[in-house]
Amino acid sequence: MSTEPNVVSFGSAPADGRGLHQLVVNRLGMMITSGELATGAKIAPDDVGASLGVSRTVVREALRVLQAKGLVRPRPKTGTRVLGPAEWDLLDKDVIGWRVRGPDRARQLSELLDLRLAVEVSAVRSACRNASDDDIAALQADCDDLFAAGASGDHAAFTEADIRFHNRLLTASANLVFSRFSESFAAVLVAREELATLPDHVDDPTLQEHRDLADAIAARDEQRAAAIATQIIEQSRAEVLASLNK
Repeated sequence: MSTEPNVVSFGSAPADGRGLHQLVVNRLGMMITSGELATGAKIAPDDVGASLGVSRTVVREALRVLQAKGLVRPRPKTGTRVLGPAEWDLLDKDVIGWRVRGPDRARQLSELLDLRLAVEVSAVRSACRNASDDDIAALQADCDDLFAAGASGDHAAFTEADIRFHNRLLTASANLVFSRFSESFAAVLVAREELATLPDHVDDPTLQEHRDLADAIAARDEQRAAAIATQIIEQSRAEVLASLNK
């Protein structure tokens, strides 16, 4: 950027011009969350536009998106500046996705798993009290999908079923605040697939834990359900961190 001592390359846009707005959002988001664009750095729309071959309007729209996520802030006379991590919307699915692809991924995933442990175990306890018959039937159906995808080694189908199952735990709690975490937790499960931490075929004990959890909720057994939910999340943590440390 022309006003800074170190010029940063923003790369180039696709030759076909598709998805320019999202490309700029993703490129800048990745650069900010990875530290390539440091806290306090000025982002000049003209420089970004020239590097990516997009209009100033596209860049400004992208910066508004990043501002809503807490990554940048426009300031009178000084331009748009990069904000530090304390200002970021750390539960935004895009911010999660950018951070998990950067050098801070291990810390990011560990922090989110800590949050998931606190929220999901409490949600499971509430689900034991509040889940409807339809909720329980849906959890059992999700388990069927998990077993089928795990046996086939279809990681995409497994992740989709896993997201449905864990989101269902939040909604079955009948706590609207818990449900607000569904998109953030889904982003963590997607990251697990992208980081290739899933084995070729998910083993039966892991799948059975999900079935046992659904059964414990159906039996309204809070203690057992909470213990199983804790085990599932801690196992996920161990697998993810082991994969990152290879």
